[in-house]
Amino acid sequence: MPMDTVRHSIHIRRKKNQVVFHNIARLWDVGRQAHSHQDILDGLHPWNAPTTLKFENALPCLLAIAGGVFMLAILIQPSSIWAQASLFCGALMLFWAYICYEDDDPIEEVIDYLEQQTIAQKYQLAYHRQPQHISIPLNPVLFIAHLKRLFPLFEQGSQSNEFPLYASTVWTDEQGQAHQVLVFQYHFVNEMHMKDKDGNQVKVQEVHRDLWGVFVFDIEMPGLAITTASKSFGYPYSFAWHTSDIQTNQRLKFYGCDQMQMAKTLTPARILRISDFFEHRAGDLMFHPESNVLCYLGPHDLFKISSKAQNIQDISSLRGHLRTFKLPYLEQLKSDLLQLLK
Repeated sequence: MPMDTVRHSIHIRRKKNQVVFHNIARLWDVGRQAHSHQDILDGLHPWNAPTTLKFENALPCLLAIAGGVFMLAILIQPSSIWAQASLFCGALMLFWAYICYEDDDPIEEVIDYLEQQTIAQKYQLAYHRQPQHISIPLNPVLFIAHLKRLFPLFEQGSQSNEFPLYASTVWTDEQGQAHQVLVFQYHFVNEMHMKDKDGNQVKVQEVHRDLWGVFVFDIEMPGLAITTASKSFGYPYSFAWHTSDIQTNQRLKFYGCDQMQMAKTLTPARILRISDFFEHRAGDLMFHPESNVLCYLGPHDLFKISSKAQNIQDISSLRGHLRTFKLPYLEQLKSDLLQLLK
C-alpha cells in the first residue's frame, strides 16, 4: 500500500536522524571532557556505534518538488476548482517539507566547537587569559590597554582599536627555555569622509581591517624597531640605523633608542637572523626599551586553520580532519621567532 510505504519511509528517516542527533550529543561531550588533543582523537575512535553525521532529507526534498509541481497547476487554469485545490495541497506539501527538513547547523556548530577545542589543546592556547608570568591578574580591559600603550602600533584606527581575540600560551625553545606569549588579533576601524556640495564633511563608509601578532614577555633586548614598511615610529625609537648590506637596507628599516647600544646589539649575526625572519613575511617587530616585551604585528591570520571542514559526513572523516589540520602561520611564526631569539 502507498500509505504503508510512506509510513515506513518516515519511520526510517526518523531513526536515521535520531542517530545523527545522538552522535552530535556525544561529540559535544567528547569536546567538553577532553584535556588534550589526543583525548579528542581517542574519543572519536573507536566509536562503537553508527558513525553518520548526515541528516536524511530526501523525503522533505521530494515533498518540496511535488508541492512546487502541484502549485504550478494554478497557472494552467486559475478559475478551476481542481487547480485551486492543487494549489492548496502544494502549499501544504511545501509547509510539511519545511517543517520536516533538518538543517545542518547543529553539525556545523559541533564541528566548529571541536576545531576550537583542538586548536586550544594542540597549541596550548588559553583564550582571553593573561600570560602566567603576571602574578597578580589585571582586569582584562586594563591589561590589553596597557599592552597597546607600550608600542606605537595600535592607533591605526580613527574610530576603534580593539583586540577581539587573544590567547596566552608558552613557547619552549631548543634549550628548554620557556617564553610567555600572547597571540592576538588587532581590529581597527577608519572612517572615510568626503565633502558635500556645501563643503561639509560627510561620512561615506567605515573601513575595517585586521592584523595579527604576538607579544613575547621577559625578552632582554634594548629598544629596537624593525619594519618592512617605509615609515618611522618616533620617540623613543628616534634613531635610524643602516646595515652594511644594501639589500637588507632596501627591505628593512631599523630604528632604536640609543645609537651606541644599537651598534652593540645589531651584530652581523643578529642582522642575518632578522633578515631571515622577514624573508617571507611583512610587518613590524619591536622590542620595548624598558618592559622587556617583544611585539610582532603582521598581516597573516595566526588563528587561521590550514583547511576548513568540508563534506564531513561521518565520525571517521571528522577525526581525520581534526588529526591533520593546523595553524600554519602561527607554527611558522613560532619557529622563526624562537630562531631569532637564540
